[in-house]
Amino acid sequence: MTRLLLPLEHHPHSHDLTDHSQLQQLKKLPRRVQQVFLLSRLDQLDFAAITERLGLSALTVERYMNQALHSVQPQPDALASLAGQWYVRLQSPQVTASERIDFRRWLDASPAHRDAFHAVELRWRTLLAPARQLGRDAWYRQPRAALSLGGCTVAIGLGLAALAAIGLWS
Repeated sequence: MTRLLLPLEHHPHSHDLTDHSQLQQLKKLPRRVQQVFLLSRLDQLDFAAITERLGLSALTVERYMNQALHSVQPQPDALASLAGQWYVRLQSPQVTASERIDFRRWLDASPAHRDAFHAVELRWRTLLAPARQLGRDAWYRQPRAALSLGGCTVAIGLGLAALAAIGLWS
């Protein structure tokens, strides 16, 4: 994403407690959401590359990124949520020129909007350390397994039950 605001001062070692709580919040997310987040944050893949790699729609990738960003929001409020949605939307390959203009108008409408967007940018930057911990064994780079052992067991059990039911009804 093109930098929209002035660079922020950020000292990565000053947020150890924040990193731990952010890591805990990220661990609570569904694995697919974590995977999309890590591909974006650690591998710096854009939405188009993630959609191609995982076979997801751009809208789904955008929704997952919003979910990841909002999960680490310290105190959810409407303005912070909207700023986060703008931040993620502007990274989407489907963002239009009209939406970029709308964003600029929104940003210029109030100093509070600019502050909220700045806070989202800073939050995104602070997510690098927790992301490294979450993805340290590179699990997120692996293609999705077709079926897990537990899933196979359930599927086999349902298949046998269906065969038994068909056999009884025939």
